Amino acid sequence: MFGIILACSWTVSAQTYVSVSSTNDGNGLFSYTFSLGSDSSYVWGVSADNGDIVIPSHGILDIISPPGWTATVDSNEIITWQPTSDECVFIGQPPLTFSVQSSSTEAVLYDELLGSGAGYQQGAVFGTFCTNPDHQGVALGYEMFSFFGPEEVPEPSSFALFAFAALLVGTTRKLLTRRVI
Repeated sequence: MFGIILACSWTVSAQTYVSVSSTNDGNGLFSYTFSLGSDSSYVWGVSADNGDIVIPSHGILDIISPPGWTATVDSNEIITWQPTSDECVFIGQPPLTFSVQSSSTEAVLYDELLGSGAGYQQGAVFGTFCTNPDHQGVALGYEMFSFFGPEEVPEPSSFALFAFAALLVGTTRKLLTRRVI
């Protein structure tokens, strides 16, 4: 059991100010836990009117947000999480876990530049860059991160749809012919 959990849990290249650990239960539930990064002298501050967490995904069936957060999904299956309060939330203090239930059970590395239009794009935290532990705002900005998420389920090809339709018509015709006799 421990080996299965270990095999399905990854932390991708330590990000500087935020660290994202990805897990997959093998049934399409992908979870992302945000903690402080390797340089804990700074932290990202996010509030309802300033900042968010963006994660591209595929085959989204459901989204599970931690208390005090809300999610929206655009037509490209990019999830945007924002706090529901105007109070600043400091990402990683304490660790936060967000989840996506996908129709895909296979994991793939999302490591392409966000906004590039390439296949599996990175996620990003947008907000106020703050000192830690006193939470003094330094600048507005963002940090991108790689993570493991659901592999895109390919659309059926025209040939596959045609072959299925032909099989269905042939089977129906055979059944109707047997009834007539």
